[in-house]
Amino acid sequence: MKQLRLSFAVKALLLLVVFVLLPACGGPSQGSAPKEIHIGASIPESGALAGFGPYLKWSYTTAINEVNNAGGLYLSQYKTKVPVRLIIYDDQSLPQQATANIQRLILQDRVSALLGDPSPPLLLAAAAIAEREHIPLVGISPIRAFLGARQSWSYSWDVFFDELNMTKQQFLTMNTVSSNHRVALFTDNEQDGVVMGQLWTQNAPTFGYTIAYHANFPVGTTDYGDLIRRAQAANAQIVIAQMETPDAIALWKQMQALNYRPAAAFLEKAAEPAQWWAALHQTAQGVMVAGYWDPALPYSGAASLPQRFEQETGLTYSEAIAPAYADAQLLMDAIQSAGALDPQAINEQLSIRIGRSDGFTVTPGRSHQRPAAGWTLCDCGLRTLSGLRGDATCQHRSRGVPCPGCLSQFLDC
Repeated sequence: MKQLRLSFAVKALLLLVVFVLLPACGGPSQGSAPKEIHIGASIPESGALAGFGPYLKWSYTTAINEVNNAGGLYLSQYKTKVPVRLIIYDDQSLPQQATANIQRLILQDRVSALLGDPSPPLLLAAAAIAEREHIPLVGISPIRAFLGARQSWSYSWDVFFDELNMTKQQFLTMNTVSSNHRVALFTDNEQDGVVMGQLWTQNAPTFGYTIAYHANFPVGTTDYGDLIRRAQAANAQIVIAQMETPDAIALWKQMQALNYRPAAAFLEKAAEPAQWWAALHQTAQGVMVAGYWDPALPYSGAASLPQRFEQETGLTYSEAIAPAYADAQLLMDAIQSAGALDPQAINEQLSIRIGRSDGFTVTPGRSHQRPAAGWTLCDCGLRTLSGLRGDATCQHRSRGVPCPGCLSQFLDC
C-alpha cells in the first residue's frame, strides 16, 4: 500500500507541476514584446547594378520610416506596437554575396522577413536561402526569369511584371516609328536576358517584325564592335536589348562611334536608372525602356513619391521606387495581420494579400504579376487604371488601335 500511496503522491506532485508550468507557458499575449521587428534586405549598392541601389534603399527605408512614425507595427500577440528596424547589406551586384548577406541576415541578425533584389541572379540567390530557412521574402524581378530556375516556391514571392506581356510592348511602340521592321537583339546571358531574348524572337513575327540579328554575350562584355557591325550588315533599323547598365553604356558609345543609329532603340533594364543619363548625357536621348509605373496613376501618394525621392536624395527618380515601396508596405501589412513574428503566419498573410490584389489563383510562394498598389496588367503589357476591380481591358485594343506602350502610360489618351 505504501508503494501505491507513493505512486499517487508522485502523480499528484507531477500534476501540480504541470498546472504550475501551464500559466508560465500561457497564451501568447503574456510574453514580453520584442524591442524591434527586424526586416533584412540585400541590395546592389556597388557593382554593375549599383544604379538601382539608391531606389531600393530609399523606397524600403521610406516605407518603414512611415510605419515607425506612427509607432510601429501592431502585434496582437503582444497587444502593442513594435518599431521596425531595416538591416541592409550591399551584395555588390554578385549572387554569391547576396547568398552570404541573406545567411547573415537570417542566422545572425535574426530577421523575421526579407525584401529582395531587382535582378533575377541576385533574387534567386537570396530566395534559395530564404526557402531553406523558411523566412518570407518579397522581391521585384521579371517573373519568368525567376521561375525559370525553379517553378515552385514556398516562402519567396516575386511581385513584378510578366515578360510575356512586356516583350510585346516594344513592337507595339515601334509601329509608331518608320522603319524596315528588321530588329537586332542584344541580350546578355543572365536569366532575364535569355528569357526576354526568346520571347522577343517568338513575338516578332506576330507583329510583323523580323529578328535580323541576335547577339548573345556574357555579362561584363566590353567590346561590341563585331556584334554592332553584324547588326549593321543585317540592315536592322530597330535595336532591342536586355543588359546591365555599364555594359549597355559601352554598347551605346560604340554604336555612336560606328555610326550605327537605329530608328528606335529599347535598352531594357540598362537605361532605367539615372546612371544611364549621367554617363551619356544627350547621347542617351531617344533610348526607351518599357514602363510599368507612372506618378500620374490615380493612387494615393503616387504623384508625390518621385518628388519626395528627388527632394530627399538629390537624384532623378526611377519607376523602380514604386514596386519597391509597395513591396515593403505589402510585407509590413502581412506582419501586422499575422500579429506575430512567426514566419509561417507572415507567409500565409502574404498569400492572402498578393492573391487578393492581383486576382489570380494563388499558390503560396509563387510569382504574381502585380504589386499590392493595385495595378492591373492589360493585354498589351501596360498597367491599367482599374485599381482592384480586376478589369484588365485595354481601351486601345477595344477601339482597334495600337497601344503606344511606354510612350504614353495612359489608356485613355
